[in-house]
Amino acid sequence: MTKYIALFFMLLTFSAQAQVVDTWAFSSQVQRQTAMAIAGELRCPQCQNQSLLESNSPVAVSMRHEVFSMVEQGKDKPEIMAFMNQRYGDFVQYNPPMKMQTGILWLTPLLLLLAIAVIAWRVIRRQNRGARL
Repeated sequence: MTKYIALFFMLLTFSAQAQVVDTWAFSSQVQRQTAMAIAGELRCPQCQNQSLLESNSPVAVSMRHEVFSMVEQGKDKPEIMAFMNQRYGDFVQYNPPMKMQTGILWLTPLLLLLAIAVIAWRVIRRQNRGARL
C-alpha cells in the first residue's frame, strides 16, 4: 500500500505546475491603475495575441516589470509607450500609430472591403443583365 502512495505522490509532483505570481508593490493605487492600464495596452511580442497582463512568457514578465518600474519612477504613458515602441517596435501596441511604415496595417482592411464591394456589385450587375435577357 505504501508503494502505491509513494508512486501517487511521485506522479503528482510531475503534474504540478508552478505559476509565477507577479507581486509588485506600488506607492499608490493611482500608480497601480496606471501601470495596469499601460500593460493592458501593450502586446506580448512572443505570444502576439495576449497583452502583457495576460501573458506569462519571460519576455512579457520582463516588459511588465519595466512598465511597472517606469510608472514608479514617475514617467507618464506617452514616455513609456515611446520607450516600448523604440525598443520592441510598433507591433507591441494593439493600436499602432498611423505612419508610413504601419500604413499597410491600416489600409488593408479598407482595401479588402472595397474589393469585396466591387466584386459584389459586378456579380449583382451580371445577374440583373442575365435576368433581363
